[in-house]
Amino acid sequence: MSAPRFAISLVLSLCLALVALCPARADELTPQKQADIQRLLDVSGGAALGKQLPAVITRQVVLSLKQKRPDIPAQSLAVVEREVMAVMKQKLEGPGGMLDRLVPLYAKTFTQQEIKDMLAFYESPTGRKAAAALPGLLREGQKIGEELAKEIGPELKRRLTEALSKEGVVLDRLPD
Repeated sequence: MSAPRFAISLVLSLCLALVALCPARADELTPQKQADIQRLLDVSGGAALGKQLPAVITRQVVLSLKQKRPDIPAQSLAVVEREVMAVMKQKLEGPGGMLDRLVPLYAKTFTQQEIKDMLAFYESPTGRKAAAALPGLLREGQKIGEELAKEIGPELKRRLTEALSKEGVVLDRLPD
């Protein structure tokens, strides 16, 4: 999986994990609840993570383009970078973007009191530490996952080849 897709998947997975922790209980999405959810996304680091995605995705697009087309001039790459960043910022941070779409999801999943409870946690010293540490933990976790995948790959390939051959299925080449 490419880094941009991984980053987006990671943010969405984190959001879905939060949603899965609590049963759905709808209460009215009042202006106060909406403001509290937006504040929660901010203090928990969710908004900051979402705001980092455009830069991460832009870097990956430019690097990929450089690798595939080393002949593209630097000024053209600067144009690509500017346009990708603009589109990503608009789609993730702008009206109707990812952050705006998370508000109703949180509203549907958490009651006003639960939002207030989470705000109290994230505004505490431990909550601030958790929010500050999360991006680094996620980066390190990604590295650990990539290393584990490299370790698992050869054994998985060997075992699949054995298991399938016992079933009479012979594959010339399994994907790496």
